[in-house]
Amino acid sequence: MQRVQGVCVRWSDDDGWGVLRSDGVDSEVFAHFSELNVTGFHALLAGDRVQFDVEPFPSGQDGYFYRAHNITPM
Repeated sequence: MQRVQGVCVRWSDDDGWGVLRSDGVDSEVFAHFSELNVTGFHALLAGDRVQFDVEPFPSGQDGYFYRAHNITPM
């Protein structure tokens, strides 16, 4: 896995997941609320800057071929 910095581009509280973008990754990255390192309600807002570990996800998740782990707001 690779640690990168990026930004949240979309987030759905109802669905519990969103999309991150980083210059260090070829495409957008799937992010699940369970991977957020926050206290309280696990959510992000579009525009939030984050650090995260990214891994290729060849089988895809909702059309995304990378997924984030250990997401930490900056």
